[in-house]
Amino acid sequence: MAPNTAANALQDGKRRQAQALLGEGEVWLIAARESGVRPEPALTLVAGMDVTWDSLFLLTRTEAVAIVGRFDADAVPPGWTVHGYDADLRVLLRAEVTRLGARRVLLNISEDDPLCDGLTSGLERRVRGWLEPGPDLNLEWDSAAPLLGQLRSVKTPGEQAAIREAVDLAEAHLREMAAAARPGWTERDVAAFLHGLCRRDGAEPSWGWNACPNVHIGPDSPPSHAPPGDHALIPGALLHIDYGVRLAHGYCSDIQRVYRLPDGNPVPDAVQAAFRACWQAIQAGADALRPGTPGHAVDAAARAALVAAGYPEYQHALGHGLGRATHDGGTLLGPRWPRYGQTVEGGVRENEVYTLELGVMVPGHGFIGLEEDVVVRAGPPQWLSDRQDDLKRLG
Repeated sequence: MAPNTAANALQDGKRRQAQALLGEGEVWLIAARESGVRPEPALTLVAGMDVTWDSLFLLTRTEAVAIVGRFDADAVPPGWTVHGYDADLRVLLRAEVTRLGARRVLLNISEDDPLCDGLTSGLERRVRGWLEPGPDLNLEWDSAAPLLGQLRSVKTPGEQAAIREAVDLAEAHLREMAAAARPGWTERDVAAFLHGLCRRDGAEPSWGWNACPNVHIGPDSPPSHAPPGDHALIPGALLHIDYGVRLAHGYCSDIQRVYRLPDGNPVPDAVQAAFRACWQAIQAGADALRPGTPGHAVDAAARAALVAAGYPEYQHALGHGLGRATHDGGTLLGPRWPRYGQTVEGGVRENEVYTLELGVMVPGHGFIGLEEDVVVRAGPPQWLSDRQDDLKRLG
């Protein structure tokens, strides 16, 4: 049996949370195979393991059952009743589904949320075939997306603490970077410095070594997801960083900060004005971030504030869920654009964790981009990040 580590405790909390969301006669069926190659996000969330052979994890209000290949059985964490198999799982699966009193089976399929769409089409066909109607079984099938979206989004106290730990470390790394930065440092140098801190502290960049952090220096480096380039710091230059870290428990952070290398002159008015406009727009979004508010309405509040200050709309969502993934699914704080589908229609829930992020390009200077991590409360949101209130100095 797998050891009950701190990570197992977080996953056990999510399993229990999922069970509380299930109705009478409902079974949430998580199916996976070769998950080290093709991960199933829901399996990571509630069990924190990989599987090799066809594997099925069944959750009801009162039971948690894992049907896995014999050699995976010992990797299943505490809290699950484990059945290992060798040649064929079909008889065992039908017997367990019948014993559990299943009438409605929920599968991880979703058109809008990739983190709720972990079941491949081929494996879905196999599962439905294994559980085809017969004298012993007649099931209703539905998507687990409503349940799974809420499960991923609403963070337990343990998850909130884990995210806060990741935020604190990312901020500490950025403070070290800001103190060390010197004229001539390139975007690649900034990224390499932060990667060195990750290795020192046993962390990983939130969205991968090749893509995190995003670093932009000066007016010729517009924001993008491209790897850091060769633009170099000179006196007066702006440095924008989008950065986060993932810790051993699997939870991560995602913040943006903007800096200036002093040149002996006051900060230009255009830079100051853009910073204040971004800060105020994020505040407008935070003011709208209340339980029950649709995601698109939160985005609209921030978007309107930025436009009212004389700046163009940002071409992305204001914020996304944050947790085990940098983009952790659930409700999106974004506009009603076709590309976002139904993800912006959901209402915000208490204890969800979101980013609030936006920015503007200042001609002749560079990109001003700010991003904070917050947790939804009954009243104003709680800032998990130490909010950037002023342009930061380098060196």
